[in-house]
Amino acid sequence: MRQHGGGGPINRLRRADLANLWAESPGMPSQIALVGEFDARPFLGPCGSLDSERIRAELAARAQRVPALTRRVLWTRLGEGPPVWVRNTTPNLSRHITCSRLPQGEDLVRWCADRVVRPLDRAQPLWRAEIVEGLPGSRFGLLLVVHHALADGLAGVAIAAALLDDAPDPDPADSVDPVPSTPLPTYRDLVLDRLRTLQAAFAAASRATPHLPRNLQRMLRQARDAAADVGPAAPQTSLPSRVGPHRRLAAAGFGLDDLRDTAHAHGATVNDLLLAAVTGGLRDLLCSRGDDVTGLVLRASFPVGELAGQHAGMLLVGLPVGEPDPLRRLNQIASATAGMKARVRSGGGDVFDVLRLPGPLARLAVRWMRRAAHTHINLFVTNVPGPTRPLWLAGARLLRAVPVAPLTADVPVGVAALSYAGTLTVSANVDSRVTDVQVLVRGIEHGIAELTRRA
Repeated sequence: MRQHGGGGPINRLRRADLANLWAESPGMPSQIALVGEFDARPFLGPCGSLDSERIRAELAARAQRVPALTRRVLWTRLGEGPPVWVRNTTPNLSRHITCSRLPQGEDLVRWCADRVVRPLDRAQPLWRAEIVEGLPGSRFGLLLVVHHALADGLAGVAIAAALLDDAPDPDPADSVDPVPSTPLPTYRDLVLDRLRTLQAAFAAASRATPHLPRNLQRMLRQARDAAADVGPAAPQTSLPSRVGPHRRLAAAGFGLDDLRDTAHAHGATVNDLLLAAVTGGLRDLLCSRGDDVTGLVLRASFPVGELAGQHAGMLLVGLPVGEPDPLRRLNQIASATAGMKARVRSGGGDVFDVLRLPGPLARLAVRWMRRAAHTHINLFVTNVPGPTRPLWLAGARLLRAVPVAPLTADVPVGVAALSYAGTLTVSANVDSRVTDVQVLVRGIEHGIAELTRRA
């Protein structure tokens, strides 16, 4: 990040940010979301109606103090280098927040499914929020949608936490001033910054020349690891082979302490337990559809950040759907993920190493992966650690937080898990043709219950 002529920093989009833009296609935006349910009582009027406009004003004021929500992308031209994050020129963020009413008898999570994939305006800050009234039990809903280029799962949790309070009555001294505005970089600023970047890259390459054999050896090892991951084809099932513009969404919650105790009793991690439960849910789903699951191993894409404390990486985990015994499924998965952890720690590669290629080649590689991924991957799974203590919005407690993972590259199932205040909430986001998504979620619940019983 460098200063430009106007005095502000030139903050380029990282290669991982760009990859989330390159991976998009019509009907499959790279957008993550959080569905929250709040205690509505602090925002109820004298007649018992929800004061949505007050909630909207509260959120807009708080968004002004969150840097990620006040910036947009400055799309660059030839010679100016990668796009740049800049301060939004129209600081009124209330336009990003709308109010809606949940149809009578509708489930909030199910209702939000199609709203998550409504494309964001790329000329504006890449987020939006929707306040939802009409929930039963003196509650209101909040749907927060953020582009994956703006935030990954961990950064998305941080954004949501920055909009909220860690106490029912926060200390006014803890409030943060609005993000100051800065002038936009000029064409000259961008070109000079680009030239300095290229000069620095050339100097770094020159310094690395004596270590070229060792670097080549490492690159070849990483390429071999990535090829081993990508090479095998994903088995075909009755799940859709293409993703359309519509979604279905379902979720379930589990006590986090119970999950940790169960995982520990089996010599596994909570991530292993989650993957084993998802495997059981997939088995139930496919068996109910009449699929032959004998010997079936589905391929799940799982972020490296959830396996070894690293980011911007992706590994492919085999899920033994054909194994009928839940404990043997867990043991197989735990053994596989342990091997992956060892590989990552020793400097092994993964499919996201393509982002280290020169810009044009990295873009071509990501777009190839976007077209070919569904032939090698059956589903996405991610697990993001969230706040350990409750959060509030001006006295309204956040009661439930449901994560939503995006569907990209025609992969029809995305499972996301988020821990919040002692609960792990797991959601299944699927193509709308998977009308039996509840079978998958109930299977995940059954898998957790069975492993807990056998612990």
